[in-house]
Amino acid sequence: MLKATALSNLQFLEGIWMPWRILGMPLYNMFEGIVDACRDSVRPEIGSVVYCDLAFGYMDHSGIYVGNGRIAHLAGTGRIELVTPKKFIDGCTAVSIYVSCNEGAAVGCASVAGRAMSMVGQSRSYNFLLDNCHQFTSGCLSGNFENSSNFLWMMKDDAKKRLRVNNWRFWDIDLLN
Repeated sequence: MLKATALSNLQFLEGIWMPWRILGMPLYNMFEGIVDACRDSVRPEIGSVVYCDLAFGYMDHSGIYVGNGRIAHLAGTGRIELVTPKKFIDGCTAVSIYVSCNEGAAVGCASVAGRAMSMVGQSRSYNFLLDNCHQFTSGCLSGNFENSSNFLWMMKDDAKKRLRVNNWRFWDIDLLN
């Protein structure tokens, strides 16, 4: 009986979880952005994970900062490329880029940046849900580019495990000029 009750409770939570992710996450992301705007901004370290908002909190885009003002990311074309921060947010609703941090200081790893750089110029069979930028970013963190971390929250969990990320701060950069 206890097992059946636990299963019933889990099914109930799963039933409300998906609508929350679809309807509530954009509001949560907006609130998070307002709070983060009041915090100190940072400059990424080599191998920092970066991400931005793509569509008012419904979608996000991620990549790896590799130094010299460049970000390695998987573009929607399937090509892995190096871009400037302005190009990284081009065509989306973002006005800022988040940087992986631990206790408010940017964190990164040279081996993460190295894995990202080793993939630049290659192409993947891009798929919005199944082979996207978050999977690429998680692959840079783990070395396994065939991982299943296809959503921002999954990639953030990988960053937490691999880089000890416990918060995200705005990149101290002017993207609007």
